[in-house]
Amino acid sequence: MIIRNRSSMIDQMPPPPFQVRTAGMIKNAPYHSTPGSKQGDIMLTLFIAGHGCYRNEDFECEVRTGMAGLTFPEKPGILTADPEDPYQHYFCRFNGAYAFALARYIVEQRSGNFFHVSAVDELVQIFRRIVPRSSRDLPRVMGMKEVYLAQLLLTLADFHQPQGSSPSLSPLSLEEYLETHIADPTDLDMIARHFQVSRSTLCRSARQFFNTTVQKLHERKKMEWAKQLLLLKDLSLREISLRLGYNDPLYFSRRFKRHHGCSPRTWRRNHDQRGNSRQS
Repeated sequence: MIIRNRSSMIDQMPPPPFQVRTAGMIKNAPYHSTPGSKQGDIMLTLFIAGHGCYRNEDFECEVRTGMAGLTFPEKPGILTADPEDPYQHYFCRFNGAYAFALARYIVEQRSGNFFHVSAVDELVQIFRRIVPRSSRDLPRVMGMKEVYLAQLLLTLADFHQPQGSSPSLSPLSLEEYLETHIADPTDLDMIARHFQVSRSTLCRSARQFFNTTVQKLHERKKMEWAKQLLLLKDLSLREISLRLGYNDPLYFSRRFKRHHGCSPRTWRRNHDQRGNSRQS
């Protein structure tokens, strides 16, 4: 029987898809300035008051109340406050493979690094659950702050469509929709209405994109996210099942076992981050 300590097990795990390094709020700082980002991270900012300016070697833009920004490590630039009307903003500097992919998708859809958002109040409420956070190193396991980062980015992604337009159905947009609605039942009619296609077109497209059904694709994503939630010890199995759209924890457990070969309780025990895990 091999006994591995907690640090050894974490070292062997792949990096989490979302990693929060620092998060906080800037206010009452008329001469504030900061690099757009550093240490290979992305910086997310949400401006709730005032004005400022962001500039790098490629472009310069004014930032103001109701805007959000995503700046990347390749050309981080500089963010400065307007001394006459200094901004107040939340910030979160983050990393992670999926977080990077989602951030680049948002910027592509928004056609710029800084853009107006309609869900400011919702984003502020999520930010308040993340701040404060300050760490030299990136986390090696998912925590609640990483869950909220994912929620921030998915909220931004969900609001990229111009008013009056309908999103196009593609592999990326379908996956994005299912991930954004991870806590919802798989309602084919609702999904079809979202993309303004028929139910049959939705189902046929899913098979063309992923060689599976919408229901199975959604369930697979739920079961993968379940593993991340199971690492959070303050979440009960019932709460996890509800966060994944299952009102019956027993049914959730059966579906989890079908995908992963063991019950959620057993999986959690085998991946317990609080102490030693035993493997035979």
